[in-house]
Amino acid sequence: MSEKSYRIKYRKGDFEVEVQGDKNWVEQKFKELTEKKVVAPKEVPTKTGLASMSLAEFVRTKGNPSRNTDRAIIFSYWLHHRENMTSYNIDDIRKCYSDARITPPHNLTDTMNLNQGKGYLMHVSEKRDGKKTWVITQTGEEYVEQMK
Repeated sequence: MSEKSYRIKYRKGDFEVEVQGDKNWVEQKFKELTEKKVVAPKEVPTKTGLASMSLAEFVRTKGNPSRNTDRAIIFSYWLHHRENMTSYNIDDIRKCYSDARITPPHNLTDTMNLNQGKGYLMHVSEKRDGKKTWVITQTGEEYVEQMK
């Protein structure tokens, strides 16, 4: 006598759950999961989820911060993960402010240097268009990912 395996897969946005086993257990487990309304939190998009939103939307998912150091590190995260840039300069960050329709600070280089001092960014030796370039650090990525 062969036992049949029963499977239900549920997907909503970037969240997916699959339950497999005997029919009664799978139906019971699926009912439990859907009654608890298990869904992926919208305020924490995955790195792959960035492709489906604008920069302004991404900033809003991070609590729409008012501090320019927070905005600049969010933009650094965006450039690295969404635009696939290995490094970026002050012009790239300034363009992010424009794309997000946010007025940049008067001294954007100072903002970037403050983030570097916090360990969120790292200066790299290559220059683009004769300007200093940065990359986001693991600490900077974790900081952005925990923002709500």
